[in-house]
Amino acid sequence: MLKLNFRRGSAYASKYAREYLKDKKPKDIKSITVIRHAAIGDFMNIRPFLIELRKFFPNAKITLSVIKHYMYGIPEDLIDELHVMSRYKEDGSKTGILRRIKEAKKLPPQDIIFDLTDSTITLLLVFLSQAKLKIGYPYRTVRRMFFDIATLRSDFVVEAVSVEHMLNILGAKTEFPLHYGLEKIYPKTEDLKQIVYFAGASTKSKCWEEDKFRELIEKMSQNYQDYDHVILQGIGKDEKFYEIYEPLKERKNIKLQEVMPIEEVMQFLANSRCLVSNDTGVRNMGIALEIPTIGIFFHIPPFRYWPREEKHDCVFNIEYTSPKVADVYAATKQLIDKLYEK
Repeated sequence: MLKLNFRRGSAYASKYAREYLKDKKPKDIKSITVIRHAAIGDFMNIRPFLIELRKFFPNAKITLSVIKHYMYGIPEDLIDELHVMSRYKEDGSKTGILRRIKEAKKLPPQDIIFDLTDSTITLLLVFLSQAKLKIGYPYRTVRRMFFDIATLRSDFVVEAVSVEHMLNILGAKTEFPLHYGLEKIYPKTEDLKQIVYFAGASTKSKCWEEDKFRELIEKMSQNYQDYDHVILQGIGKDEKFYEIYEPLKERKNIKLQEVMPIEEVMQFLANSRCLVSNDTGVRNMGIALEIPTIGIFFHIPPFRYWPREEKHDCVFNIEYTSPKVADVYAATKQLIDKLYEK
């Protein structure tokens, strides 16, 4: 049977939730919706959750609710149906409440709904859904009007693990290290020796300075001359990174990789030995492909975005200011030497 078991203050569950679950087994659950209204990096983060969800509820049809303007990287291999809501109209203006209600009501009745986003639109969807059990995050007391069960989301536990707490509270025994299920879709080519650098991010304030990236790549290319050092372009207008590449283009082991379709980017990263990146979706893609990563963080702490495994490291300082080149170089060198140059 599904039985809630947690200490007071670590989570929330209503009397209704306890009553509903007391005669239920995981195999009794037939329909589940997971809400993730976010971008590609967040889709990568929930792959372990979806894998564990399928294992714990083997008979459930799984629907993923997404937001229309973020459709890249949807984990279609791990879901059965897709539900779409809109934040913006075709002309770029925000959608009105009537359209959002209409789209929310397209979701069929569910046994369980998990809200992994916690936004105004997702709360509307939860409120209007005909779900027998609603699970989310309890940031404010008002959330108890929307959810029957709520688990805390810590800023000091990697997000991919935090979302799995919604399964742990139901008794699911989840695996660690995290498993993302991409190894068969994007098989690795072990003999390629390349290190990839991505200097973009969702906002300019999250981008490490380009002159620092340039200095880092130059030092790495000198120290690891038998590796290709690849600067990966992004889809944004300011993500061509010519300022980084042009002064280095005479070095034979430094390359500029132009924009590719997402499937090609995923395979390209899978074939890499390390990804050095800002806090961005590309880094989450690397993590999901289970390749070694170096994350460069400032302004915000990295703990929520840092899988604590040997193959991942983050560079930051306690003032949360832009890290020095020497620190990023030392961390990257240590990771490469530890994993490949023994």
